Amino acid sequence: MPTILLLEGARRRLPEGPSWLRRSDWMLLDVATAEETVRAVAAHGPSLVIVDLEQDPEGALEAVRAVRADPAARDVPLLVLTPPDRAEAARHAGAGHVFPGNAAPEEVLAEVRRLLALLERAAPRVKVEAPVAIWRDGQPTEGRVTDISSSGFFTATSEPQPVGARLEISFRLPHDRSGKTVTGEVIVVRRADGPNSGFGARFFRLPQNASQLIDDYLAPRTKRPKTRG
Repeated sequence: MPTILLLEGARRRLPEGPSWLRRSDWMLLDVATAEETVRAVAAHGPSLVIVDLEQDPEGALEAVRAVRADPAARDVPLLVLTPPDRAEAARHAGAGHVFPGNAAPEEVLAEVRRLLALLERAAPRVKVEAPVAIWRDGQPTEGRVTDISSSGFFTATSEPQPVGARLEISFRLPHDRSGKTVTGEVIVVRRADGPNSGFGARFFRLPQNASQLIDDYLAPRTKRPKTRG
C-alpha cells in the first residue's frame, strides 16, 4: 500500500472519514517532529510527505530542511500547505510543491492525487526482458519483467496479482550477475488471454543496492543522469 506521511496537523487538511482512503489504497502515517519525519521516510519509503505550516511554522520548516539534508530522504516529494506569506520560505527550505493552506480539504486531496499521478508518469520506463520469480504469502509463481523504471515495473504473467498485493520479486537485469530480490506493490492489473496479461507494481522500500542497479540500467537508456551513486 503506498504511504503518505503527514507532519503534525496535516491530517486535518484532508477530507474526514475513511471512505476516500479505502478507495485510494493509501496508508497515512502521522509524524510530529523533524527527527520522526526523517526516520519514517527511511523506514517506510513514502510516496509523498505533506507538511502544514499553519500550526507550527518553524517546526514544519525544520522538518522540510531535515528531509532535504538527509541523503536517504532528500528525493522524497514534499507538499507544503502554507499561507501565501510563507510560500517563499517553504521553497527556500526545500519544498518541491506548495499549495494554499486555506484550501478546502477536497481541493487538497485533488492536489495530492495530481502529484502522485505526475510522479508515476515522470519516471521513464525502459523495455527489458528479465525472468522473475514471484512470491505472495509464500506461494510462488513466475513471470517476466517487460519494462522497468526507478519507481516500478510491469510483469507479464498468466497469473495476475490483485491490486494492493505486496509481493517479493526476484529478478536479474542483463548487467547484474547475482540478481536482486525486492518488494513490489501491485497498482494495476491487466487481464488478457495472451501475452499481455500481467500487473504493474511500484517498488516498496527499495534497497540501496537494488536502486543503484536499476539506475545504472536506466541511465544510458533514458539519457538521464543516475539519481544516486
